Amino acid sequence: MHFLLERVGRDKQLAVEFNSISAFVLNLFGPDAEQGLWQRLRGRSADGTAIGKADAAAHAPKLKQILFSVMGACQPGEVLALMGPSGSGKTTLLSVLGGRKPRAVKLEGAPTFNGKPLSKRAKRQVGFVLQDDLLYESLTVYETLYFAAMLRLPSGMTRAQKAARVADVIQSLGLGRCKDTIIGGFERRGVSGGERKRVSVGHELLINPSVILLDEPTSGLDSTTAMNLVASLCQLAEGGRSVITTIHQPSSRLYQRLDKLLLLSEGHTMYYGAATMAADWFHALGFTMPYGVNVADFILDLASGAVTSAKLDEASARAHLICCAELYAQVRPADDGYREGSRLDADIFGSLWTAAHSRKNLAASPCAPQNGAKVPVDPEAAASDAVRRARAQRLTASVSVTGYVSGPPARWGASYAQQFAILFTRSIKVRRFEALSYQEVLQLGIVAILGGLLWWQQGLSDTVFSANSTNGLIFFNLLFMAFRAIFVALFTFPNEQKMMIKERASGMYRLSAFYFARTASDLPMELSLPAGYILITYFMGGLRRDAGAFFANLLGTMLVTLVAQSLGLLIGATVMDAKLAQTVAAVLALTMMLVGGFYLANIPAWIAWLKYLSFVYFGYNLLLKAEYHGRTLFDCSGQNPPHAWAQPSCSAVPPGGLQEKLHLQVNTEEWPWEALALLGFLALFRICIYFALRRNTVLR
Repeated sequence: MHFLLERVGRDKQLAVEFNSISAFVLNLFGPDAEQGLWQRLRGRSADGTAIGKADAAAHAPKLKQILFSVMGACQPGEVLALMGPSGSGKTTLLSVLGGRKPRAVKLEGAPTFNGKPLSKRAKRQVGFVLQDDLLYESLTVYETLYFAAMLRLPSGMTRAQKAARVADVIQSLGLGRCKDTIIGGFERRGVSGGERKRVSVGHELLINPSVILLDEPTSGLDSTTAMNLVASLCQLAEGGRSVITTIHQPSSRLYQRLDKLLLLSEGHTMYYGAATMAADWFHALGFTMPYGVNVADFILDLASGAVTSAKLDEASARAHLICCAELYAQVRPADDGYREGSRLDADIFGSLWTAAHSRKNLAASPCAPQNGAKVPVDPEAAASDAVRRARAQRLTASVSVTGYVSGPPARWGASYAQQFAILFTRSIKVRRFEALSYQEVLQLGIVAILGGLLWWQQGLSDTVFSANSTNGLIFFNLLFMAFRAIFVALFTFPNEQKMMIKERASGMYRLSAFYFARTASDLPMELSLPAGYILITYFMGGLRRDAGAFFANLLGTMLVTLVAQSLGLLIGATVMDAKLAQTVAAVLALTMMLVGGFYLANIPAWIAWLKYLSFVYFGYNLLLKAEYHGRTLFDCSGQNPPHAWAQPSCSAVPPGGLQEKLHLQVNTEEWPWEALALLGFLALFRICIYFALRRNTVLR
């Protein structure tokens, strides 16, 4: 696979170093934590006596350490693999290196890039490929990379130059055959798993990053596809990039392509150095790899504690190997770790064995020689460490001179207006299969025809009896549109949360630009089918044949639909849990329906204030005014005769009298101020949605 991407210039190369990284999470489910939580809730201990703050604090949740002084480095041109069994801390370490540490993780130590902490500018030169391919299923491969390029590439590049970069990435990753195929997902077939992974890698290659971090990129791929992907990563590293990846259960051929290896076991370093020297390292420590066994399988068995020796059981063997690795890092502090030409002197090996053999608990203090013995430091290692640090200082100095760190590159790849336009177009294309799907058309069409048949021409009669039936059609249309909008919008942001966090962490756009573009795309995507629904039911139901009344009904229903959708988006953006959001939405929707004015005209005074919190109340009253404002109806004593105006038994209802005759909560002759109330609901909900998104998608 030939790469057309240019090399990373000397002035943009980044050396990643991490020294003594420790990570902690809050242990909420330990026995002490559960006991302390229960006691704080009850305010009493198990024997019934009252407890104080000090006693409750003694059983407070403790911090659980998940990374233990992990150290290593990746120079430009290298591929560093993080390996270990599940739960060993690979993903946590990778997220720390990429500046995407979860908020629940507390950290000691920090990685450096050319000897400096990770800044926002440097972070834009770091590509991060997640284990789960977060891609929009309805976009094609080309559209996915094109929109990313328009948003992420520097603003100084022209649109043609950005499109050329997209073409280079597609050709480099061998995606030419599927560039016009949608990504696809569970319900809609698209590209293959290997192609999806390459699209995710290409998403990060667009910016020509100096550092590429990948979380298990080969998971779920066959051996040949995984091998091709790793070969691509090696070629990217040869272009002056630092590549760090977690790999789970690699094949022997794939393992041989790796430059350096960091083997983790329950958060501890078990081996760090050249990948090809791992078997020699463990052989020197008394664990010889059986003939014909894959090196990767062997070292993963060691990290899992599944290998014993003649003198040590599984737990002791793992503790021994961890201590040896940690003490070796003290003895030979060079960042390159164990490599060809390294040796374990007899004195060093003896110190390692003595310390490891005496250690019984991995959570105890760091390995150290016992009985006050000193660990001899290898002078050659110290000299090589000094050479390495001098090299890093020269690299940092050269970068400062060229202005990579100190220069002021544009923060965003596109202007605010360009971000809005690009995101608006993308939002339309992302939802093209959903908003206008045949299922939606079929659903609304069937319900519209059914409603039109049930209320067939009920509104043509001018009697109070017929108006009561017409009110049912108006209220049904309002509720159907509102409830549909709420429960469709409910899952929007919970489903897109991970995507927003990923894209915001990459610095693709301002959140406000994304939000306004998403809001603007609602108008054509969410209102086209409801408009068709109203068009069918309005004329089949025989509602008022007046152009002003028709457009007032249509616009009023659209306004209520937007308010309902905003409520659904707000619930989804606030709760971010689908099941809980459904419960909250159902309770709120039913409450608003009950106080909307159709089922109850005289609500008890002590709870009547609820109707002013219901957009259904204002929407229903607005549609009633559109239907009856300035219209004369006839009271025929519960009858519905034809031509009521000519019947002597029918009397005209005076202006303003419909409120009493139809048991309404509003005078239909008043000015339609409810529209302003609905606009206020719409503005309030949309503002709250923005701040809810800002809180739940904060950069981590």
